[in-house]
Amino acid sequence: MAETAPEAVGPRGTQMAEECLAVRVRLLSRRLSRIYDGALRPLGLTVAQLNVLSVIEVIDCAPAGRVADLLAMEISTLSRNARIMESEGWITIQRAERGNGRILRLTSAGRQKLRKARPAWDRAQTEARELLGDEGTEELKRLGDGVWDDQLKHL
Repeated sequence: MAETAPEAVGPRGTQMAEECLAVRVRLLSRRLSRIYDGALRPLGLTVAQLNVLSVIEVIDCAPAGRVADLLAMEISTLSRNARIMESEGWITIQRAERGNGRILRLTSAGRQKLRKARPAWDRAQTEARELLGDEGTEELKRLGDGVWDDQLKHL
């Protein structure tokens, strides 16, 4: 059976390339991550670490599994980041009273890191809003809030 070339539908190529939502979300995610990571780099912090620290600050005595679920992260990715943050003195990791889970707590150094990160985060937020425009910013926030609310329902 001879293979046929995919049908081109537009300037970007095939229908999948033309319409794939996943590729667009990934492109946008990478672009936004570069903005935030660039702003946070002088503080020795990544946007992924900032997200984890922020969730731990809100939850307090945060079960690692719950943090991973809230951020839609693999537990192994969270564990790797948590070990780095623990070595920096930003969090403590303790065994859960039951089972083999871990409890993450923000230290005073972690709270201070969050406070110091705020101006860099504000700059990144402004740059991200400029990239997305007012309408894109509001739509992304609306969509993200819906996903966030759905995450909270399943915890």
